[in-house]
Amino acid sequence: MTAEQSRLFADYILGMPDQNSAAEYVRFSAFRLDETFFTELRSMIDAARSRKDGQRQKSLDWLMSVASDACGRAYAPFAEAQARSKTTEPQPQNDYSRAMKIIQIDRRVTAMMMRTHFNPVDEAVIADWKNIADEYRDLIQAGPPTMPLYTLESLRHKFAQSLESLASAYASMHDGKKSRTYYKRAAQAFDEAGEPAEAARCYSRLGESKLTEEARYDDQIRAALEDLEHLDRKQPEYFSRLVDVGEIQAQAGDDFAAEKTLLKAEAGLKTANWANPSGSDLAKVLVATLQGIDSGRSLSPAQNIATRLMVRGLHRRIHLALADIHRRLGDAAKADTRLQLAEQMDRSSPDDDFSTTMNKLAGDWKNLFS
Repeated sequence: MTAEQSRLFADYILGMPDQNSAAEYVRFSAFRLDETFFTELRSMIDAARSRKDGQRQKSLDWLMSVASDACGRAYAPFAEAQARSKTTEPQPQNDYSRAMKIIQIDRRVTAMMMRTHFNPVDEAVIADWKNIADEYRDLIQAGPPTMPLYTLESLRHKFAQSLESLASAYASMHDGKKSRTYYKRAAQAFDEAGEPAEAARCYSRLGESKLTEEARYDDQIRAALEDLEHLDRKQPEYFSRLVDVGEIQAQAGDDFAAEKTLLKAEAGLKTANWANPSGSDLAKVLVATLQGIDSGRSLSPAQNIATRLMVRGLHRRIHLALADIHRRLGDAAKADTRLQLAEQMDRSSPDDDFSTTMNKLAGDWKNLFS
């Protein structure tokens, strides 16, 4: 922020009629609050004190407290992860702890998108992307889960995305050598994840011709559209492939078509009653899945935890993809809204709901492990 932007932002927050909403907006904007903002805020507090304007000083002190807390909370997960990376902390030893670890890393990925949306890339960003990639890699190396809480395929996809983000970060710092190194690693990781379109995009950054790149995207879109013709239009697999099409269109540079496709997928999920599941919903479905496995009963897709987790992932992919598209199209407000929706999915409340419901249903699932 510039000094003027910092003062305007502070006055905007103080002018909001509801203090709770104002505090929430500050927390959402935490990565915007740089040293210039805090310097100007301290100057504003000093000015109010010198004028003996007690009410304004009190309001500005409140904003300083909320903003400082918001920044601390925003950056704390990265500091904690960096500290863990320097120790010999044991890796998660069971599927549940690994799944919770994935959720923690996913939260940091969402935060990184907001962080780089508001701020230029620096060495701290590079270090945090490397840490995220390393943690995804370690989880992949732990092997496939025995319970359907996550899949290796999803982990490989996230690992490849983190490498691509790292390559892009180096590119923004004009470090071509390291950028090419990580684009190559990302391409190889996408190939291993069975996603040739994404791999093609990364390879293209290494110097492949634009014509070859467009041909590969066209082939991938054509293949995805052919798949859609054979899938049930009311099932998550159909919407997953439709989101694939939107993501490939965005990667190919056709943001307007990509936006239309992703919004179509989002509307279709709603029409087909595949809403974004809450933590409580996931807990209930997990218990039903475990009971079904234990009894040998077949489950409908709506009662299967893997399906519901896929649906949750689709909503998250749509929000993040649309945030990127709106940012490139110059609509910062829509980009911020989509990032906020993705951030809300990563907050603690869904986890709290999950844990609370699992405790309530303990009698239904604990005996399955005895």
